[in-house]
Amino acid sequence: EAGQFSLASTIAVSAAAKRLLLLGDPQQLPQVSQGTHPEPVDTSALGWVMDGHAVIPADRGYFLARTRRMRPEVAEPVSQLAYEGQLEAHPDTALRRLEGVPAGVIPVPIAHTRNATQSPEEADEVVRIVRELSGIPWTDGGGPRPLAPEDVIVVTPYNAQQVLVEEALVAAGFPGVRVGTVDRFQGQEAAVVIVSLAASSGRDAPRGLEFLLLQNRINVAVSRAMHTAYVVYSTGLLDDLPRTPDGVARLSAFARLVGSPSASVRHEVQTVPPWTVPTQTVP
Repeated sequence: EAGQFSLASTIAVSAAAKRLLLLGDPQQLPQVSQGTHPEPVDTSALGWVMDGHAVIPADRGYFLARTRRMRPEVAEPVSQLAYEGQLEAHPDTALRRLEGVPAGVIPVPIAHTRNATQSPEEADEVVRIVRELSGIPWTDGGGPRPLAPEDVIVVTPYNAQQVLVEEALVAAGFPGVRVGTVDRFQGQEAAVVIVSLAASSGRDAPRGLEFLLLQNRINVAVSRAMHTAYVVYSTGLLDDLPRTPDGVARLSAFARLVGSPSASVRHEVQTVPPWTVPTQTVP
């Protein structure tokens, strides 16, 4: 994965070859860093070649612009989030059906407070969604079959929320639903993905909104979905104004994602006006 292979390592191995072929996606999780390196060696090999672009420029490489995982309703908001609107779904993905459930990104905003890395409210909502979906006819490349717990994954940024959700699902009779962090599920897929962000606000999140709403992590989480991605989050996340330009950009991107035209909230929870960026009065 050239999006995670460091530039320093690339330079080191390049002496053994006449040509280098870099394959990867810098819009997925960034490289794992075990030390501090000066710029620009701290970036990945592919990130260096792309030089800040979300999609590799045509004079530097080839962008594989068609996904065979996500239905168009999922691919479109993911494309706007991370790929400059250039990612499209293969026509065959539209044949996937989950009876009575809209395809796409479905925001599920919930009002809760004082939660940092665990949210019982969001864990309860995850259980409710799983219970509601269980047994619904699912069609993917054949005849319909009941949607099984194994067809659903729950992605959360925090280990504490992972444990809480796993316990809630087991208690509800759904031990087969896989739960994990974004790092665990990169490269995997499921008919339905439920994203639980857990933190009540940027102030409550241990590493702030900069980590929680990191575009790469949100991209990986949502793009695991073949048919539907539920994004369960606190309404307080949209009330904070980050202190850095990067933080503002990430919050803006998240606000657009949960306000996606494909989104259709199907749960009786507090809603958030779509496509909004939080404001703050400055004296």
